[in-house]
Amino acid sequence: MISHRSAPGVGVDHRYGRPAVADGPTLRVVSFNLRNARAVDGWNSWPFRRRTTATALRDLDPDVAGLQEAYACQERYLLRAVPGYSSVSTGRAAGDKGERCPLLHRTAGLRQVAGRTRWYGDDPDRPGTTLPGATFPRIATLVELEDRASGRRFGAVNTHFDERLEANRARSAGQLLGWLRDDLPWLLIGDLNARPDEAAIRTILDGGFRMAVPDGLGGTTHQWKGGTAGRRIDYIFVSDGWDVLDGAVDHSRPGGRLPSDHWPIYADVRLRN
Repeated sequence: MISHRSAPGVGVDHRYGRPAVADGPTLRVVSFNLRNARAVDGWNSWPFRRRTTATALRDLDPDVAGLQEAYACQERYLLRAVPGYSSVSTGRAAGDKGERCPLLHRTAGLRQVAGRTRWYGDDPDRPGTTLPGATFPRIATLVELEDRASGRRFGAVNTHFDERLEANRARSAGQLLGWLRDDLPWLLIGDLNARPDEAAIRTILDGGFRMAVPDGLGGTTHQWKGGTAGRRIDYIFVSDGWDVLDGAVDHSRPGGRLPSDHWPIYADVRLRN
């Protein structure tokens, strides 16, 4: 439950070196690319590692989690294996098919107020919309949540940007910022397929967000090799209104196994009063 990280008191924002505001709800936020269930990865294929992936998610103990590259079967399995969560998602292809970007929240502490999926491109409310030259449709899941204890509301968005074209990633970042309500503090979660020095990341930072998991902690992809020097493409950002207490890349291997070809990342954040 949220209360295990929200006891009143003043902590330290390790990223920025300033006191954290007391009494605001504190959340563990996770971004986790699952590696899709249709990938043929030998012993690392989904049926052989799904318990490991569920254990990794359970051990991270998120209040809010954005999952990427997930099929509906993976989402359903994790909601059964890690109880206590509700999810918002839609398949990226027409007819609710294909990969999705589930946004999970812990129901004991948070209440869903609204939720929707949008597509990057010229018709963002038409399922299956794609950007020019894109291999696949790309989507964002946007959710408004309310902290049950305080009544405070905030927005969370989970997304997965284009894997090939830097121009599409940059356009997606700008389009996404235009979808966010100005009257809410936001958590922006996702596999952005972009290094920290790319235009897409600069657009998000220039849009008033900051990294909750700082750069310089190593890569987040490892191609099933378990290394830490791969590309950094997974992110958690916070808008103004949040204090960052901690953030890291999680290199855990439950039972000695890799839960995905991405390392999950997490951040502990507090909503300011």
